[in-house]
Amino acid sequence: MFRQISRSLFTSSPVRSIPKKTQLPPRPKWLIKEEELEETFLHGGRGPGGQKINKTNSKVQLKHIPTGLVVTCQASRSQEENRKKAREILALKLEDLNNPESSRNAVLKDRAQKVKQSKSKKANRKYKEIDAERQRQKLERMEKEKELLENFKPIEDELAFLKNAKIDL
Repeated sequence: MFRQISRSLFTSSPVRSIPKKTQLPPRPKWLIKEEELEETFLHGGRGPGGQKINKTNSKVQLKHIPTGLVVTCQASRSQEENRKKAREILALKLEDLNNPESSRNAVLKDRAQKVKQSKSKKANRKYKEIDAERQRQKLERMEKEKELLENFKPIEDELAFLKNAKIDL
């Protein structure tokens, strides 16, 4: 009991936290009614598959009659897979139209933005520490050079010594 209370007090608020992928809203498949759809199969024009794609009707185009939304899908060479994928895409778009703030796409976009911000903060902290270390090393090098220059005797003093010395041959 105490652990749950302390955990809730000391953790970040759920509004600011990044939602896990397992806690995302479900895919909105209930928004599609088959009688509101107009489905056509087209020759695929682009993508992998070569001539086979150009010869078969594997590309699926769905039109939602009440809204006028048109979705095409050619994710694979299989017509059935493309039909499922097109329906998923159409359902997500319809959900975006119905409630744009709490739709699955909005949550995914918000999550991606928070992840990106978190990564950039982490990178900034890392490079701030590295820059501070480099700055410290640079100051140490400059102090050592300053000490060496202070301890260095001018060359004129040594030349004066040589000029005053007598050489016996």
